[in-house]
Amino acid sequence: MSRRLVFTNRKGGCGKTTTSVNVAAALAHMGFQVLVVDTDPQAHATMSLGISQADLDADLSHVLEGRWTAADVQKTTYVPRLKVIPSSRRLADFERRYSNSGEARFWMRDHLTGVMDAADYVVFDTPPTTQLLTLGSLIAGTEAYIPMQAHFLAMEGMIEIIELVEQVQRHYNPQLSVRGIIPTFFEDGAEFSEQLMEELRDRIGDELVLKPIHHNLSLAEAPGSGHTIFQHKLRSTGAVDYYKVALQVRNLGDPPEPSATAPQ
Repeated sequence: MSRRLVFTNRKGGCGKTTTSVNVAAALAHMGFQVLVVDTDPQAHATMSLGISQADLDADLSHVLEGRWTAADVQKTTYVPRLKVIPSSRRLADFERRYSNSGEARFWMRDHLTGVMDAADYVVFDTPPTTQLLTLGSLIAGTEAYIPMQAHFLAMEGMIEIIELVEQVQRHYNPQLSVRGIIPTFFEDGAEFSEQLMEELRDRIGDELVLKPIHHNLSLAEAPGSGHTIFQHKLRSTGAVDYYKVALQVRNLGDPPEPSATAPQ
């Protein structure tokens, strides 16, 4: 069974999409088959992987409504072994139409099962909300990761997401659990950054605090070129940081052997 990773935080600007895309790319570079599911109507993960919305005949909203199959909608990317189910602004209309539907929260899980089973890792990039698309991702996933800006004011949002994950686990998906907090925009030598790491370890346990992502200009530049950090600037601090985090994620579970020679 694939490992299904949900990167989520209700606060924007925390590096959630950057983390989703670059962890997914790092796992693909390790030789795993990876599927990114872009559930954010802003479609930043889709664009970061070089997919233009203008070229899309269909996106995730068509899959969730049962009009297209996930296999027909998924796109290959410039990263070997990495595919994406793209998003578009149509997802915002989807969420508005079905926000009060009890059944719709399960469509992500039910309509993506086939393509998820074909991957080693599935990475959900969620919108900065706790509404239908995020809830559906958590029901479909098994491991929640919370990118969190290295600032004490971000602690409240982190706790809210942990509570949401626990609610989904109790009521909908007993396989789901929080597997890691990923501090982003970390500043080496800054007292507040070190204090934050200590506070996180004290409050949620050392094993849940993953390696930090340092503030790095290359990470901000990469999406504008439609690239992951590994294609944009391989020898940057950002590339090193995300590879280390991906190694931690890999080691938190029991992934299959990398299928580097598998068809792409």
